[in-house]
Amino acid sequence: MKLVKKMSLFAVLFIFVLTLASCSKVSQKYADKINEAAEAGEHYTYEQVKEDLGDEAVWIGLEVLGSANGVIVAVKGCESVDDIEDKLDEGKTVKGITIVITNSKAISAKYSEITEEDLK
Repeated sequence: MKLVKKMSLFAVLFIFVLTLASCSKVSQKYADKINEAAEAGEHYTYEQVKEDLGDEAVWIGLEVLGSANGVIVAVKGCESVDDIEDKLDEGKTVKGITIVITNSKAISAKYSEITEEDLK
């Protein structure tokens, strides 16, 4: 009986972890939402994008006088430029989202293959 309870608990935890892993917003759908909001003049903010993408949001840019300008690159499972570069160095095809931030507003987003050029 204890074995059955342990197996059931393990199954529930496993499903929970899979559910969390699939909740990543690094997707074409999220890129589309950012672009639709920008077209409507209701831009996502830099802070909102960083919060939505969590640890996977890699900031490449500057924040000066409260204004963020640059690019957020996000790849599932990567928390830094080094993590992304490691995957590229291993010869893996890396897909992710690139979001252009101007004056702390997301003005465009693209879900595609990430290359070394995207990280510069």
